[in-house]
Amino acid sequence: MGVLLKPTSQMGHWAVEMFTDSARLRRTAPADSAPTARAPRSARAVSDDVTLPQLDVEEASADRGFGFEIIDLDPVVATLDQVLGDALYCDFIGRVNSDLGRWSHPRTEDGWVTIAGPVVEAATRVHDRTVELRYVHVAELHQALIDFADTRAADDASW
Repeated sequence: MGVLLKPTSQMGHWAVEMFTDSARLRRTAPADSAPTARAPRSARAVSDDVTLPQLDVEEASADRGFGFEIIDLDPVVATLDQVLGDALYCDFIGRVNSDLGRWSHPRTEDGWVTIAGPVVEAATRVHDRTVELRYVHVAELHQALIDFADTRAADDASW
């Protein structure tokens, strides 16, 4: 069982659970997009804990990566900031070397950011998405997303 950290306001709908050698980032659906209690439910309605199918499950590997909506770029960076500042991360990373060169350059398409890299586990459920990352890969992912955000800001400023 992990330690659930208190989210900061910059993290939006993201939260972090810290483990011995990894962190799980979770993005919950905003309240206004969740079904209301009054919404009719059919006999075939999907339960909140049913895992939705993932694409390319047969091809899942240590380098599959994850994706999130572009509006979540700053909250994801803030979530990674929280991981990097936590005592569990600092204790672990002080004893091992980071594993660099594993994350691709982020891509955007149809309002989503995708980045291929070493994800331990990723799941999409009805009301949330999670991604688990080993601590040795967090700092490089953080830097890749900051560089990506800076590039996007520079491109926007040039318009």
